[in-house]
Amino acid sequence: MTTVARKRGPYARTTQRREEIARAVLEVVEEAGHDSVTIAMVAERSGVAEATVLYHFPSRDHLLVAALELSDQDAVAVSHADDEDAALSLEELRAAVSSFEFGGRLTRLALLLKGQTATPDHPAVAYFAARSARQIAIFTKLVARRQRDGLAHPGLDARQVAIQLIATWDGLTALWLVDPAIDVADLLVDAYRRLAGENVVEARALVASSDFGL
Repeated sequence: MTTVARKRGPYARTTQRREEIARAVLEVVEEAGHDSVTIAMVAERSGVAEATVLYHFPSRDHLLVAALELSDQDAVAVSHADDEDAALSLEELRAAVSSFEFGGRLTRLALLLKGQTATPDHPAVAYFAARSARQIAIFTKLVARRQRDGLAHPGLDARQVAIQLIATWDGLTALWLVDPAIDVADLLVDAYRRLAGENVVEARALVASSDFGL
């Protein structure tokens, strides 16, 4: 047991140190934007030497990716999307998207780094691959739940709908930066209803109802 404790101690300290450094980067990004992030500033904020920062994160790009990863962790901590009984509420989705800071500094950083995934060895490649896989898994489960509840079209592939929804969300976010007048929340919810065939399901239910007048 003592040997295990000795092995886990340094690992725990390393994990804590990495998170402290990433937290410092995240704070700088949120306060002043990603252009303001420097190795020296991060070292000062996290209370370590510059060499220590570079030991854990070998480049500035690695630091920026770490900030996004930590932001995702913070979001997951307050989200219930991973719950087994989680269900997709369109009104909650609309409210969440409406409250999202599309033009915020983290969003701009995410869009910047996503463009860097065109470079195969860039650290953002692995981050966005893992992030996309997680998003697809979550929304696939949520769409499938709405299919089981009779809200979404049962003949559609839930995973394909999830991928199309995420792609639409990403595209609308990018468009918002060019034209802030775009109502991302309404457009996204409307796109989901079409992609998931919920408008068709509702129309069929209306025709089949005794109150339809046929």
